[in-house]
Amino acid sequence: MRIWLISFLILLALTRGWDWLAHLTLPLPTLLLAGAILSILSNESILAGLPWMPQSQPSPPQLPVSSDPPDAHKTLTSQ
Repeated sequence: MRIWLISFLILLALTRGWDWLAHLTLPLPTLLLAGAILSILSNESILAGLPWMPQSQPSPPQLPVSSDPPDAHKTLTSQ
């Protein structure tokens, strides 16, 4: 029964939202600005190579990792 109630409420919310969006009018500059922002965000990977975009900082050099444990040369037995 709960699934029917949740489905009904979601469907009701979607139809109310559709009616509200159908009567919504936006001025042309707002639509152009929204389209430009959407275009820029969807092509962000291409824009990374442009000269006015900040370049990513190189990562600092990594220290070599030894495969030996730090105390491998020390033993508890006497020699």
